[in-house]
Amino acid sequence: MEENEKENLFITFKGVIESIILDKRNNPKNIKMLDNFNAKLNIGLQTEVNFYLWVNLVAENGNYTINKGKLEEYDLEIIATPEDLMYFSNGENSTINMMLKKNTFGERKLQYNKSSTGKRNLGLLLKLPKLLVLDKFKRPD
Repeated sequence: MEENEKENLFITFKGVIESIILDKRNNPKNIKMLDNFNAKLNIGLQTEVNFYLWVNLVAENGNYTINKGKLEEYDLEIIATPEDLMYFSNGENSTINMMLKKNTFGERKLQYNKSSTGKRNLGLLLKLPKLLVLDKFKRPD
């Protein structure tokens, strides 16, 4: 993957996550969840069989930052293709689908690893859909 493609992928991914968080902030029922979610995540975007673009998401006291690279100390590490994360965030792929089905590279669509301290943090993994999946939009009649 060329450097400009990596930069475009990072910018796109960052924009999507920031817009989802902003959209969720517009719904008062999500404010408490967003403000109370504190975690450091490493996210590997798999674009080729043996290539991952690593980004990190740090949520602290309601502030969310997304940067390039892996964190040395993290609470959870996930790996997915950008396409699968897109379908996950728009609600087309459920958490069960992401955990059980295979991606184009023959791996599970959502892979996760223990934290840097060795904890599994399954509770944190289960909170991800509340953070990364867009709320269903109800059209006014």
